[in-house]
Amino acid sequence: MNRAPILLSLSLTLIAVPATYAGAQTRPVHSERVAAHRRVTALPFQVHILPTTLPAGDTSIEAGDTSWAARGYDLRTLIAQIFDIDVRRVDFPDQSIADQRFDVSVDLPSTADENAVHEVLATAVEKRFGIQISRETKPMDVYVLTAPNGGGTALHRHAAADEEGGSITFFGKNCTDSGSLTGIAVADSTIADFRRTLEPELDRVLVDETNLKGSYDFTVGNYANQKELFQRLRDQLGLVITSTQRNVTVLTVKRDGGSSQTMQASL
Repeated sequence: MNRAPILLSLSLTLIAVPATYAGAQTRPVHSERVAAHRRVTALPFQVHILPTTLPAGDTSIEAGDTSWAARGYDLRTLIAQIFDIDVRRVDFPDQSIADQRFDVSVDLPSTADENAVHEVLATAVEKRFGIQISRETKPMDVYVLTAPNGGGTALHRHAAADEEGGSITFFGKNCTDSGSLTGIAVADSTIADFRRTLEPELDRVLVDETNLKGSYDFTVGNYANQKELFQRLRDQLGLVITSTQRNVTVLTVKRDGGSSQTMQASL
């Protein structure tokens, strides 16, 4: 295919503000980003990054086979969306920068896969904001998900993978709403998928240490709050959540050229 450059529509300047993080160990991955850049720039594509036109509080996101578009997201949330992580895993100390909102879109050829879309977006954001991404390990207060007895009887191994893929559905209201009841229905999904979906409902990062492989079907009965949710997981599924500290791998995003301004996105 013909090589095509990234097309960036620019009209906003960001200012770097120094920041430091104690206890973090940095492992540069610039060569990995260069390799990713070479892969994605071999595809014909265009990425547009513009200040949003949506009113405050309005957002939208659309993901197709060869396209991706997000509108109205602040820069912190936009990074979380691109890297498919919970927004709380993005550490962006300077609120004046983090709260600026953008519209981002990309279109790729039919041969592109989901990973290619993410690589294109990551490369475009790096280029747009003059940043580099490196990987760090830093201690964090987390919840750890374990299965001490290999999972309970209500945790059913899915017999065969479905062509359409699995699903994780919350029914009822969010568990953070006082007095409400919520449940979760999981079909043909991995524990890793469940962890990623459940994490935004919790007040800490969730780390999977169950060592459970494959896909599962299960239901979490109604719960009114986080404490009840943890009890349901233990009693019904044999999944135990405990509060502790772990070294968590994060992506640290720094200004290109070595500035200590960072935006951190956990893997």
